Formats: sequence, C-alpha cells, structure tokens
Amino acid sequence: GSDVRQTPTTIALQHEGISVIIGHHERNVGRDVVAVVYSTAVALDNPELVAARQMGIPVLHRSDIMRTIVASKSAVAVVAGTHGKTTTSSMLTEILDACGLNPSFFVGGTSTNLGTNARYEADGEWIVVEGDESDQSFLAFSRTAALVTNIEADHLEHWEHKFERLVEGFERFIDSTAGPVVLCADDDLTAAFAVNRAEASTYGFAANADFRLASYEPIRVGSRIVCVDATGVGETVELQLRGRDMATNAIGAAALANRIGVAWPDAVRALAQFRGVARRFQFRGSYDGVDCYDDYAHTATEIATTLARAREGSWQRVIAVCQPHRYSRIAAHGHEYGAAFRDADIVIVTAIDPAFETPIVGVDAAIVVDSIRAAQPNTEIVYLPEWDALGDLPWRYGNEGDIVVTLGCGTITDVHALWAASAGVRDA
Repeated sequence: GSDVRQTPTTIALQHEGISVIIGHHERNVGRDVVAVVYSTAVALDNPELVAARQMGIPVLHRSDIMRTIVASKSAVAVVAGTHGKTTTSSMLTEILDACGLNPSFFVGGTSTNLGTNARYEADGEWIVVEGDESDQSFLAFSRTAALVTNIEADHLEHWEHKFERLVEGFERFIDSTAGPVVLCADDDLTAAFAVNRAEASTYGFAANADFRLASYEPIRVGSRIVCVDATGVGETVELQLRGRDMATNAIGAAALANRIGVAWPDAVRALAQFRGVARRFQFRGSYDGVDCYDDYAHTATEIATTLARAREGSWQRVIAVCQPHRYSRIAAHGHEYGAAFRDADIVIVTAIDPAFETPIVGVDAAIVVDSIRAAQPNTEIVYLPEWDALGDLPWRYGNEGDIVVTLGCGTITDVHALWAASAGVRDA
C-alpha cells in the first residue's frame, strides 16, 4: 500500500512485514495488483486510482471491503454520530471484551488498552463498527444494533450541502437497524428520533433518559459517575477519563451493551479499565512543568468540549493550539469558532491543514482568528502560520502548572515529536 507520508501506522505496518510506499505514483500499481482500495481522503484523480482504472483493475472504496468483512459476522453493532463515536465504539468494544464476548472491531482510533484500531476474531459472534456519516458509509452495514451520539452539520458536501439530507441519512440508519437502537437524550435531534420507536432507548444526563447519568464528579485521575439503568438500578464507577462528554459516551456504551445482553453491573464496571483512545485528550509529555496534551477535536463543538475538559483540571492556564482543518470547512463554518475557546487563556492558531483539498481563494486561518477575536476580545490570540514557529511553543508561552492542548485532525499531532526533540536538546 501507499500513503502520502510516514506515520506511526505505516511504521507499524512495516514492522508487520507489509510493504509501504511513501508517496502516490502510478508506478506503484503493478500488473500483479488484483484490487486497489481507497479511503474518502483520497481524491478520485489520484494517480494510483487513475492507473488502476486504465489497467482494468477493480477500484474499491474502503467501506466496500469493510462491508464484506462485517457481513461475515452474525451480530453487528454500529456506533455513529458527529462527535464521540470513536470513544463510544472503543468503550463498547472493551465492555464486550471484558465480558468474554471476544468481539471483532473497526474503530477510527487506537484504543490504549487494545493497542490497535481493528481486530478480527474468528470465534466471536459480535463485531463493533464505527460508522462514518461523512461519506455515508455508515449506511453500508447490515446492523443488529446501533447507537447515535449526536447530529450536527458537518461533511455536508456528501449530503447535497443540505443539513436535512444528513438528518434523513441518520433516520434511515436508525430505521434500518434490525435490533436495539440507543440514542443520546442530551441531543435534541437524536432524542426526537426516539419518540414512537419502541426499539429505541435513550441515554445521557437528561432527566427522562432511559439510561441516566445521575451524577458526575471530576476527581484527580478522571471522574466518578453514577449510571442508572432503565429499571432504576444505579452503579458507580470511576473513569480514568475526565469530561462530561466522556461520561456521556461511557453510559451510552454501557446502555447498548446492556441492550444486547450484558448485565448492567458488568457493563458499567468494565468502564473502569478503559484508558482512552489515541488523540482523544492524550497526554504527550511534560516540559518544565508544562503538561502537553493532544486531541483530534477540529469542529467548534469538539474544541469547546475538549477545552472544558482541560478547564476541569488543576492547571493554572489553558493554552489552546488550534490547526483549522480543510478550506471548505473553514469557509462554511469558520465563523462558528469564536465561542469555542471560552475556556482557553491563550489561543494559538496555525495555518489550515488542507487534507486533500486545493486552496480556496480568500479562505485561510485568519477567518478563525478574526472569529475568536470578535467573540473573545480579552483572550490572548496568536496567529502562527509558519510550522517552524511552533517549535518552542511550550517554553515561549507556557509556565509551570499550565496545560497546552493541540487541537486538530491533521498534522498538528506531529508537533509533539518536535517538542520532545527540542526538550532533549535543551536538557543536553
């Protein structure tokens, strides 16, 4: 296979003996290739896809391969939603694993406990899949059970640029699920879908949720929550994660596990062992007393939620480092970022990570900077469009007792390796 750059994933594949080519080129597609599989992040005019078509080699979307694998299992649980689906699907997987169900899984991030984002178990009945609405692939799988975390306007380019089409897609997802459906009661749209659907249960902080969070308390190493099931049975568990959103994800995962047969006490207690997913408020290092964390958050809602989690901690100041993602997203939603940084004392904005997009005239990270300045005129905001300017950021802006959180689903995660290397030089 090939990728545009070396990553921890490509390195791990190489260690497993897989041949990985860095860079996309038509010569990478030889006559011995029987199929070329691509993800949504790959443009249709990619030279390898073009070469495959010219040579008559089948070109398959990632979801086509996943659908074939998923169809080999008799029980399929799909977790979907705009935010939180990676953590929730990982939690569900680990609950089923802890309860001896030996699940297979496809998840969008690497679970700390499981050490991978995918596994196939020949003797396990269940497979857990993180369903992606961004390219409509969450509709590709026949589902025994399903969970929806929330619905927000994003990736509308795959939905005729209409939010109502996205909502209709989630409605089809819910209605075409063969068995139990679990929906978040704290999100108005998902809660509305539960009305008059006998197969649906709800979860969250809402007082009318079937599976209810009766309390949430931040503690030194995470949070303590009380989870009450549909029969009124309450279970207390200490999570190794902080944040009300993580608590919501946890009870959602436990709720679906319970609906498919796991005893409620067992489902909740299994959550105590969950240590998170890579790039979800992940601790990456501490330099001169400045703690550095990394998070995948890239929409305004996700950023606000992540920074609220940081604010719960005992840090003196919260320093947010935001890498806006994709020109089309900033063009459509850049104005929404203003209030997202209300829990940050300093906001540092980098240049846009384009992903696979070509630049749009008049669209750059200054849109995000201006939005934050307009909403939070008293917050210190710094625009650092050049990558090299990030190299000494923890030392230049941080003080002992502060937290630095990198935010974005692009290359911003790589800056932590740069900081670690810089720290080594400084220590020497």
